[in-house]
Amino acid sequence: MKRILSVDEQIDHMKKKGITFNVVSAADAKDFLSNHNYYMKLAAYRANYTKCDTGKRTGQYVKLDFGYLQELSTLDMHLRYLVMEMCLDIEHALKVRVVNEITNSSTSDGYDEVRKFLKEDQKLSVLKQIQSHKSGEYCHELIEKYYPYFPVWVFLEIISFGTLLHFCAFYEKDSGSVLVNNALMNTIRDLRNASAHSNCIMNKMGERLDPTKQPHSDITTFVRGMPGISDSSRRNNLSCKFAYNMTTLLFVYESLVPKNARKKRYDELKDFMDNRAIRHKDYFASNTKITSTYKFLKKEVDFLHDRAYNT
Repeated sequence: MKRILSVDEQIDHMKKKGITFNVVSAADAKDFLSNHNYYMKLAAYRANYTKCDTGKRTGQYVKLDFGYLQELSTLDMHLRYLVMEMCLDIEHALKVRVVNEITNSSTSDGYDEVRKFLKEDQKLSVLKQIQSHKSGEYCHELIEKYYPYFPVWVFLEIISFGTLLHFCAFYEKDSGSVLVNNALMNTIRDLRNASAHSNCIMNKMGERLDPTKQPHSDITTFVRGMPGISDSSRRNNLSCKFAYNMTTLLFVYESLVPKNARKKRYDELKDFMDNRAIRHKDYFASNTKITSTYKFLKKEVDFLHDRAYNT
C-alpha cells in the first residue's frame, strides 16, 4: 500500500521523475495542488510523454514541465464541458426520435413497448432503479402518477442514459426499426459518464485501440470524406482511443442532432480549437502525439463547422 504524500513530497517525487518547474515554479505548483487540483489527476497526463530508456536519466520523463501538465488538465476540463453538452444534445435527440417512431406507429399505444421491455428486464432491474428516484425533487410526481405502467414519453424522462440505450436496442429488435447505431452509442455513454464524473479524457492520447477492435466502418467512411486528412493520418489517429472516441462523438452528433443545434455546438468547438486549445501551443510543440492529434481533430471540426453553414 502506497503512503500518502504531502504536497511538498509530491513535488519532490515529480522532480525525481524528471519533471521540471520552469514554466510554473515549485511554489506556484504547490499552490495549484493545494487549492485547484490534486496530484493523481494532474499526474495522469504524464502518460502523454515518453521516458528516457538509457543513460543517467533512465526512467525520467522527456521534456515535461509541471506547467504542461497543468495546461493539459485545464484543456481537459474545457473539453469535458463541451463533450457533456454534446452528449446531452444526443440524448435529447435520441429521445425525440424514439417518441416520434412509436407515436407514428399504427400498432402502438405508447405503453406496449415499455411493458414488454420491463417484462424482459431482469438483470437491469429498471423498476428498482426508478423507485430509487422516487424521493428525488424532479421526477417523483411522474413516478407516483404512472408507476409501474409508463407510457414511453414518460418512461424516457425517468431512466438513465444507459437504460435508454438498452431500450432502443430492445425496440429495434422487437419492431425491426433502426433508431441508432448501438455499437457506437456505447462510446457516447462512456464519454458522457467520464465527463459527468470529471474523469480525465485527454490523459492517454497515444493509447491504441484494443488489437481485437477495429475502427467501425461508418467512422472510417465519415473521416475519409473530409478534405485535408490523408489516409495515413486517418489510420494512425483512428487507431488511438482518444481520437477515435472524439470522432465517434462527432459522427453520432452529426447523425442525430438537428442542424440548427449543431451550428451552435460547432461554433463552440471551433472557438475552443482555434483559441483556448492553442493558447500555450509552445508547451506541446515537441510532443508529436499531442500536436498530430490536435491537427487531426481540428480538421474534422473545421469541416463539420463549415458544412453546417454552407449547406
